[in-house]
Amino acid sequence: MRKHIHHIHIIMLIALLTFTVILLAGNILIEKSYLAKPVFWGVSFSPDYAAALELDPKQTFESILDLGVKNFRLSAYWDQIEPERDHFEFNDLDYYIKQAKKHNSKVILAVGYKLPRWPECRAPHWLKTNELRERQLIMVRRTIEYYNEDTTISAFQIENEPLLPFGNCPPVDRKFLHEEINMVKSISKKPVIITDGGEFRPWRTPMMLSDIFGTTLYRKVYSRRFGDFYYPIPPWAYRVKSDLVKKVFAPENQKTIISELQAEVWAGTDVKNIPISDQIDRFSLDELKNNIHFARKSGFDEIYLWGIEWWYYLAKNGHPEYLEYAKGLF
Repeated sequence: MRKHIHHIHIIMLIALLTFTVILLAGNILIEKSYLAKPVFWGVSFSPDYAAALELDPKQTFESILDLGVKNFRLSAYWDQIEPERDHFEFNDLDYYIKQAKKHNSKVILAVGYKLPRWPECRAPHWLKTNELRERQLIMVRRTIEYYNEDTTISAFQIENEPLLPFGNCPPVDRKFLHEEINMVKSISKKPVIITDGGEFRPWRTPMMLSDIFGTTLYRKVYSRRFGDFYYPIPPWAYRVKSDLVKKVFAPENQKTIISELQAEVWAGTDVKNIPISDQIDRFSLDELKNNIHFARKSGFDEIYLWGIEWWYYLAKNGHPEYLEYAKGLF
């Protein structure tokens, strides 16, 4: 009897190994085919972050356009577009959208309270805590209505990773997110994008609520406890996860894009506090190239790079190699 059970275990092990080999071989072939397909590259850009790096935001943006970038993700930060209650100012944001239009570029406009770049949530000084959601809906509505007819805006991203507890933000509010998305869809026909963390998030709700789902893709992050940490996740895992969630929960979702591909150092502090040589050691040009290669193998055909401001900061400080590489990419 023991001999019989031993044989069964051997057969099961052989079967498992065979399945694993077939799966890996299949994914290698699939990934090679993806490397041959065109990708629509884009970048996220924050004028605030450019200024924090002591760059001229408008000059930097114009230089990015000269690189040949045709896809942007910009943000309508609440504290800037409604500096006083019921007084909306879109002039600064208009500048970047108009410049993109001049270069026949397209813009994903992120709208909401929680938006890309730390501290994520930016409340205007006049906002009272007990009126947050009421005023948030007013702000989102006014912004969507203002830009709804602008053909440069290809889609509206609503909030940034709204179900991920991150940033100086209030607790996650799923019920409000549903209300916010329903309002946006009632006043705009443009696609709605919702983003989520790429590595350990389930994706179900944001994919169900959105027309286009956006995942982040980070290879190496930093924590004070463990230092630099690499995610042990292969490219095919993102694709398989997207396909499964879409098929089971969100068949009407149009597609998945990479809304944030890590293309800068994860500093864990103000990068200006870190010597340039250390920044480059922690995120080398080879790591940038590897991340781009990795993302292409994932199979998604629209990818937005995260960290182009940092490339200009490095170039200003004697390291133009990241920008030189980007010229060929775009």
